[in-house]
Amino acid sequence: FEDMPQDWSTNALENAVRNGLLKGSKGKILPNDNLTRAEMATVINRSFRAYKEASIEEFQDVPVEAWYYDEMKKAVQMKTFMGNKDMLNPEEPITREEAFVVVARAFKIDDIMRSPWEYSDLNEISSWAEKQINGLIYHGYIQGHKNKIIPKGTITRAEFAQLMDNIVKSYISTPGIYEEDIRGNTMINVPGVIFKEMDVYGDLIVGEGVGDGDVILDGVNLQGKLIVRGGGENSIIITGESELNEIVVSRLDGAVKIKVENEAYVDRILILDGKDKVILEGKIKNVDIRTNDVTVVQE
Repeated sequence: FEDMPQDWSTNALENAVRNGLLKGSKGKILPNDNLTRAEMATVINRSFRAYKEASIEEFQDVPVEAWYYDEMKKAVQMKTFMGNKDMLNPEEPITREEAFVVVARAFKIDDIMRSPWEYSDLNEISSWAEKQINGLIYHGYIQGHKNKIIPKGTITRAEFAQLMDNIVKSYISTPGIYEEDIRGNTMINVPGVIFKEMDVYGDLIVGEGVGDGDVILDGVNLQGKLIVRGGGENSIIITGESELNEIVVSRLDGAVKIKVENEAYVDRILILDGKDKVILEGKIKNVDIRTNDVTVVQE
């Protein structure tokens, strides 16, 4: 890209291109352009390899012929974009606080009541965005600029690439057996992935791209959370001597099964949302259900 900068954003932009999040236009990556809501929806969809689509007939500002029509359908299906009444405003520049909330929804960032750091403009954050932004600050995903979050400002493509790079450090896009320790949050967006006898220092995210396929953790010590957005009725298998503190279940397009077998142990499963059923099997200490939209079956 002829306009690729050589500054703080270079590494994040290169990673975004390498992982298929940003594709540029006519030989340019356009790092300083403000990100629109449709463009951000597209980046999040690409990260998770989302493919299921919701009906968006109730929204009046998404033309069928627009390039982003299918991307907005995916974003609504993922519940990353909710819209305002009958509007999704796809061509509007997304504000920083809106971008932060979308990211928090996608990656199931913990809500935090108060910011762990004092920024001079925290009082400018909209009430509907406070807890999610506090969560992002708590985990170190956003650091602000000159003691400010600038919640009502726009966000550039370079800035958003940096935010995504802060959250996801590696993408697993090839099926196979993985045995080397991983540091940082990792996105699994293909089926047929086996993690074997390894430590993961961060979250593992099972993306929509896994579909109904398998993800197997065999002898894995997971320091963060397992976030399940993909997987089917016989897909997510925790085996060997794996130890997991928390599994967050949020598959929005079908049933999913969490199977814990052999000497594996899961301390807590948190079922946040879904549209079908969640099947649980094996040694699970606690189950916390936060939705009325799914049927939970224990085998």
